[in-house]
Amino acid sequence: MLKIESKRLLYRKFTQEDFEDLHEILSNPAVCKFLPGNDNMSKEAIQKWHSMFMKSFLDEHHSSIFAILKKGSKKVIGYGGLGYVKEFDKIEIMYGFNQSVWGKGYATETSLRMKELAIELGMKDLIALADIRNIPSQKILIKTGFKETDRIHIWGIDCVHYEIKL
Repeated sequence: MLKIESKRLLYRKFTQEDFEDLHEILSNPAVCKFLPGNDNMSKEAIQKWHSMFMKSFLDEHHSSIFAILKKGSKKVIGYGGLGYVKEFDKIEIMYGFNQSVWGKGYATETSLRMKELAIELGMKDLIALADIRNIPSQKILIKTGFKETDRIHIWGIDCVHYEIKL
């Protein structure tokens, strides 16, 4: 399961060649505003994320973080998938996109597809975390069926914690 799709998007395993596209996404302060760390992700930090995304398919927790492309394109416009969060010992649905494609419904499409994937993989529940200031992401998670359970401080940011039973 290294490649799946939804209506408009293709999800595949990250490759070495995807670094520049991921760098374009994660070096944008507007994209990083709601991520752990600061608004300016260093090249070294982006390399760590890239490496983690590439290795995610090999971990024991069944994480799978995909490179996201519009069908028919070779450019990575985002990342998304199911990532293990050790602080909760649970799988989190996650996504992030190049600012140039915000507002097109890709995050909602990805959230719904990753929820379907979790069901296909036999998962019983998922969590999601959204910065309390990130209202668009919170709306996406609610639209996907997640329920707010708590507000927490984790990784240096205040988050809304969501859960969903599958």
